[in-house]
Amino acid sequence: MVTPNARRNRGQVILIGAITLAFILLGIVVVFNGVLYTETISESSTSQSTADAEMIERDLERSLVEIARQGNENGNWSKTNFNDTITNPGEFADQYQNVTANSRSAFVDVSNVTAKEGYIETGHPSGKINISDNEIQHLVLNLDATSGGTLTIDANSTNVTINSSSDGFEVGSCDINSSNVRFDLVNGTTNNSTVVDCDSDDLQNDLSIINSGEKYEKVEFDRDGDDDLGTYEVVASNKSGDKPDGYYGVWKIEADVTYQSNQLSYKRSISTIVIDGDNE
Repeated sequence: MVTPNARRNRGQVILIGAITLAFILLGIVVVFNGVLYTETISESSTSQSTADAEMIERDLERSLVEIARQGNENGNWSKTNFNDTITNPGEFADQYQNVTANSRSAFVDVSNVTAKEGYIETGHPSGKINISDNEIQHLVLNLDATSGGTLTIDANSTNVTINSSSDGFEVGSCDINSSNVRFDLVNGTTNNSTVVDCDSDDLQNDLSIINSGEKYEKVEFDRDGDDDLGTYEVVASNKSGDKPDGYYGVWKIEADVTYQSNQLSYKRSISTIVIDGDNE
């Protein structure tokens, strides 16, 4: 027979066991939630650091471009002037590093800064550009197809014809299904390969009419159409011939950006064209 004391003792044991189990389960939940919270905070911190690093990279690129453009506008500006303005002690790289160190818990460094210089000419593709027996480093067309018609570009009797209609361009056997395209006539490429409907080698063979190391007297544009089709950018050296058309300045900049924080560390390269057409 079970006595009242025995039932009471058994009830206390069951109660104690239930309380113990509850604490065990509570502990598991607390630990599990703590792990989830820690992972969330860690992922959030890493995500924030990545966004911060990308913003710094964009800000640095804009700053470098603006420094180069301001120097070009002031005149008598060379790649040596640009490099010194960025890398000399107390100049831009040091100043930017100090500013970011004071505003963020991160280290930012700009290194391996290089610039390319030459005679820069911009305008609308018609008539001719005098290269004056010099090499062409850069020749790009920024075209809008909505004007329609054709544009033929000739350099040393090597030429390419770009046909345009309301919805795109045609170069040789290649259809380019975009109304706004940047054509690089040195590298034989466009700014968006996904809209090109042909083999990339075919497009390159048709577009790349400028050869590295070759000297050019002029570049000629023959436009069949009434409206403006877009703009051009050309950069020529001045190593052997007379002065080409345009102003002398920096047209391309490259640099390495290093970002280090508690959550993220990386090194990336910046490469960008400075030309904006303001000096045409």
